[in-house]
Amino acid sequence: MTDEERPDTDDSENQGSEPDSGVRRRQLLRTGVNVGVAGALVFGFGANYVSSNDLDSITYAMARPEPGATALEPRTKEVPVAWHESLRIALRVQEEIRSSSLSPVKGSFIVPGSYDDPQASVSVDATEENISDSLGNLTEEVPVEVSLVDEIPPKSGTDHDSEDAYQVSELDPAHVPGGVVCQAGENFGTLTPALFDAETGSRFFATSNHVFGASGAKSTEHRGESLFLLHDGEQHQIGTVERGYPEADIGQIAPAEEYRPSTEIERASPSQVIGHYTKMGLADLSARGESLRKVGALSDDSAGRIKGIDGVTCYTGAVCKSGQLKWGDEGDLADGDSGSVNFHQDPENPDDYLLVGGINNARTWWPGSNFAWGTAAHHLYSEYGLHF
Repeated sequence: MTDEERPDTDDSENQGSEPDSGVRRRQLLRTGVNVGVAGALVFGFGANYVSSNDLDSITYAMARPEPGATALEPRTKEVPVAWHESLRIALRVQEEIRSSSLSPVKGSFIVPGSYDDPQASVSVDATEENISDSLGNLTEEVPVEVSLVDEIPPKSGTDHDSEDAYQVSELDPAHVPGGVVCQAGENFGTLTPALFDAETGSRFFATSNHVFGASGAKSTEHRGESLFLLHDGEQHQIGTVERGYPEADIGQIAPAEEYRPSTEIERASPSQVIGHYTKMGLADLSARGESLRKVGALSDDSAGRIKGIDGVTCYTGAVCKSGQLKWGDEGDLADGDSGSVNFHQDPENPDDYLLVGGINNARTWWPGSNFAWGTAAHHLYSEYGLHF
């Protein structure tokens, strides 16, 4: 369940705004773009470094060779060297910011450059003016834009009902897709497509951990509790909580014996999930101006551009969350959409398959900010051995 929508606000209108507007932006550092990065490569490392394989290609996705498989295989592609190196420098800077655990920082994301303008930057949301000095010591030559936000207000409750949500169109226990409403107690969210354990190959149902309530931020608090699928206004118990992942905000649900999670997303076209984008793959999509889509149980289909990758967020919850993906606008997510995934067509098989970007967990509810965010699929895979 996400937070009550606020009116959309154009961030560009907040440049130089008064403190009570909610957000004030300050540019910390602006360096040269093409010449700065490419020049450092040529003069600092030499031509052999520029042409090395670790810079002119990326692994953009991890995907199953065919829908019935469980193991993932890497997908690679060539990319511009200057863009890749700028991104790697920004990744190092982001790690420094994350490791510093600066309390005024509420959110920090990498903004990849484009292939024509390859300089990557870092976008930071913070609550104190003097954060600029601390960040200036960490950021090397990477541009950093700081958004000074007032203290984030408490989240509002939901005014939506599960009756407004998309229920599974046909109840087939052997084939339960993602993108449909699920319910835990009084709360409801959206099912992901099938979630796999990379080690065992077992498949699970999943949705956002916070669908199980305020204490759903804990890993074992709701173990054994039921998750229900709604169909024709009736509840069907499809599984019980195996484990929660508070830092990723995802709940892993062991299927009931007669129910099987499907790798498809209902109402998506194509609908078959074949794997996920890597961190570099998300950056590549951003560089090419590609959008992510989502199909949520409440607001259905929407799309939006990637606004930040490899993020850390401390906007809500008891713990800060790493591996976050920021995309779209707050209007792209509604109460009941939490647990949906964002995705993009598989570049190698665009008419047949989808690759997941991440799980949708929340959207902005405070004035002056306008985006949705959640844990990237690559982070679920690398940190927890879970994948779609």
